[in-house]
Amino acid sequence: MVEWKWLKKGGVRFYPRTHLKVVDGLDVATADNDGLMAKADKAKLDKLQVEPLEKLKFKSPDGSIFILSVSNEGKPVFTKEGG
Repeated sequence: MVEWKWLKKGGVRFYPRTHLKVVDGLDVATADNDGLMAKADKAKLDKLQVEPLEKLKFKSPDGSIFILSVSNEGKPVFTKEGG
């Protein structure tokens, strides 16, 4: 059973400020190691592009990959990957 203990000052509960370096076993996640988040989530996060986006990839029902970009005139341009 876990026993919870609260810090109080003047009868008011508070939470102390702390730092990652002083919490044993709490590390920054990498693509290979769990940490503040699961390594699988870290790998997904690393795949995100920073705005503004230059291109988006879409997969068609047959598995083909298409890349959506924008021309200098602001028109959508679809290009088949590898083609």
